[in-house]
Amino acid sequence: MAAKRSATHGISNREQILTAASALFIEQGVEQTSLRAIAGRAGISTGTLFYYYATKSELIFDITDRHFDRITARLLDWVGQAHQSQTPAEILGVVFQTIVQDDLRGRLHHYLIEQALTSNGGVRERFQQKYQEWRAMLQQGLAQVEIPAGDRELVAQIILAALDGFVIQSVLGVADIPLNSIAAYLAAHCKEVS
Repeated sequence: MAAKRSATHGISNREQILTAASALFIEQGVEQTSLRAIAGRAGISTGTLFYYYATKSELIFDITDRHFDRITARLLDWVGQAHQSQTPAEILGVVFQTIVQDDLRGRLHHYLIEQALTSNGGVRERFQQKYQEWRAMLQQGLAQVEIPAGDRELVAQIILAALDGFVIQSVLGVADIPLNSIAAYLAAHCKEVS
């Protein structure tokens, strides 16, 4: 019984740490956030935080995985819901809206990209791996909406590049990004090519 309580408590502490760290990274930036501040926000002692994460890099890795898992789950939902009753423009619009309009995820994505570009090779490797996974999922989804096989990889690359740009624009506060119009344009162009 004690072991079961301990395991549940451990999951709770880890979740508290990840939630607190994500919020502080967004509010203050990764570099300005200390492990001590994260422990305080999580309502745990610094010693407890060090039990789970000895370094900020280890914490960033877990946040990166959590971040990518959520985005991947959204993309998998999109692939699963790509029915013939939805047009490619509608499906693409939902993907753009889902990913871009989550401000918390957008800011975290921005900070993680910053870490990947400047100093953290481990985060960079995780981004590279996840981009490969996302491209494969997008290609699978594009097959369901009848994008020709020869165009799927190119269209998947365009979608990922567009999403990165949209997230950056959103974080910067660019108003009125016409996501549905962009989705309709891309879908129409893909149809013309086929």
